[in-house]
Amino acid sequence: MISRFALRAARPLLLVLLLLPAACRRQVEETRPTIPLVREILASRSDPRALMLRDRESQPASDITLIGSEFACERLAEMLLFRDSQDNVDARVNGDGLPDFAGETFALIEDSVPYADILRDSPEELRRQTVARVLSALDTVVHISPYDLDGLASKPSSKMVVLADPFLSEYGGFDVDTLLRSTGCRIPVVSTIELLLERAFARGGRYDLSVGILCDPQFDSTGIYERIFSRMARERHMSGATLVVQGVSSRDSVLHTFLKNYAASGQTKPFDAILIDDLSVRPDALKSELAEIVSVMNESSMTYGRLVSRSFFFLNAFDEVAATCYNYLRQNNLFTHNIAKPQVSVYRPVRRPGSEDGSIILIPGSYVQN
Repeated sequence: MISRFALRAARPLLLVLLLLPAACRRQVEETRPTIPLVREILASRSDPRALMLRDRESQPASDITLIGSEFACERLAEMLLFRDSQDNVDARVNGDGLPDFAGETFALIEDSVPYADILRDSPEELRRQTVARVLSALDTVVHISPYDLDGLASKPSSKMVVLADPFLSEYGGFDVDTLLRSTGCRIPVVSTIELLLERAFARGGRYDLSVGILCDPQFDSTGIYERIFSRMARERHMSGATLVVQGVSSRDSVLHTFLKNYAASGQTKPFDAILIDDLSVRPDALKSELAEIVSVMNESSMTYGRLVSRSFFFLNAFDEVAATCYNYLRQNNLFTHNIAKPQVSVYRPVRRPGSEDGSIILIPGSYVQN
């Protein structure tokens, strides 16, 4: 998994690759190479990017950065802005009328092109673009337009980075880990889907879980969730763990539809968990559906009710991301402690002018072509 808390650097690079599985639970072969971009940065101690990362630590005044599609970033930021689940003084689970992330700024690095399109052209390019976006999140340079060669504006750096798209996590996670660990950068980079799956595996214990994932329809048939799930289950020696993925095309009767389609496929194994990785799905609505489905007062308990185990649970991406960010800031005293509404800054990555190697720059989301 992408490192939740970047640890101290281990040099040389070979040692990093050997230690990486134990540190971040991603099973990496000793000989697995990182991409040329990362090797280029690590080849010279005087490389500006390596200098920027070396022994870097999170600072309270920095931003929380979300990287992903426009919809995923904006929806996640909107929910984080209004989250009020904990007391801001003692962190008790009790809303106090003040947003949990009061005084914080969420920086969104948004893309309009699906990452699956980049993957079809070149898996290595998707890995490169993931690293490039994380580097831009940790940098302070902003270009006021796509034609600004020097970077005439600036932004805060990041104290935490969230990869809000499964393709970024799966294809670029190893390279981001390698780069940050090799330079001693301790800025945490987390993945929404891996947070969900890690939590599910931990809650399920040693049993081979039967898991369902509700996601945006664009991911339904890409196989990306199956790929991540298989890797993480294999790392935990859960050879019997199973996964069913379904895109949510309608907001009505989501759980009924999911179980109906599952039953129609001839499957009978009860689900242990359903993970919600679609920020448009309302968890409370699913819980109401579940109560109706398993009630012996309803006929559905004879059919769909048998498809959920007695220890069944829901998990949703927003809760896991919000809790991870909040706990990290709280435990490391990284809140700004400003009594102000949370803010959002939007940036868009574009190709660097004159670049032929896929390099990017960040421009303000408010930029409009004249």
